[in-house]
Amino acid sequence: MKNLAWICAVAGLLSVPAWAEADRDIVSVNGTVIRQSEVMDRLWKRFGPATLDEMVDELLLRQTVQTQGIKADGTEIEKRFGRVKEQFNNPALFENQLKRDGSSEGKLRADIADQIRLRKLIVSTHKLSVTDEESRKAFQEQRAKLAAPATVHLHQIFVKTEAEAKDVAAKLKDGADFAALARARSLAPTGQYGGDYGFVPRAMLPEEIGAIVFAMKDGEIRTVSSPQGYFVLKVSGTKPAQPAQYQSVKEDLRDLLLEQKMKAVLPDYLQELRHKADIKPLGGQN
Repeated sequence: MKNLAWICAVAGLLSVPAWAEADRDIVSVNGTVIRQSEVMDRLWKRFGPATLDEMVDELLLRQTVQTQGIKADGTEIEKRFGRVKEQFNNPALFENQLKRDGSSEGKLRADIADQIRLRKLIVSTHKLSVTDEESRKAFQEQRAKLAAPATVHLHQIFVKTEAEAKDVAAKLKDGADFAALARARSLAPTGQYGGDYGFVPRAMLPEEIGAIVFAMKDGEIRTVSSPQGYFVLKVSGTKPAQPAQYQSVKEDLRDLLLEQKMKAVLPDYLQELRHKADIKPLGGQN
């Protein structure tokens, strides 16, 4: 969301910092202390006004959605939730990503519902739409980018030490079952699913691991070190790149084009909402 200029009205907030009561020493450099209040003051000066601008805009949009009684259909929420989830090869990867984002399935559904309501507001207010002709034109222009990339079926066992990795690799080369060993030894979220990472494109892997994985032969076992530990990897199949088909991507294309139109009208719409709103700076002023 684009920020709008609204800096002068909040300048007074600096005079009474909200973090003053919790002030503490953060680090000492050759005997000179940097305090939390100094860090927060610098963060506010650099990012505070723009962040506050963004929060005001978001609040105005939420208030307008609420005032107009715009609802999100449960079926559409689940449909969009499913489209996000299916991008991951197994439930463990999906759950792990949610945890890394500090989210959950419930919060993700709530975020999707907010997006749907916001979309309905802007689309209905500005009478936006995307025609089939526009979608087909965008498809032709972006056909190469929309193609499904080549993928490999990757299996992984993650352990902490090199000795553990060598032991696991030796057992696998002696005929041990990869899935059973992954459930018993792997520290990665995929361990509970037998270490099956699913079919993965190179872009989803760290560059150094992707280069190794996409050079491996079916059934090959490789050990790769990382800053966190060691991966024991196996590839069990490949899928070549597939050209994009219009029917399979048209819904995503329509969403993308509609989002572009929304972004085009949003700055003026936010200016309009701000003009109508009662926005008052609070806190002391110099």
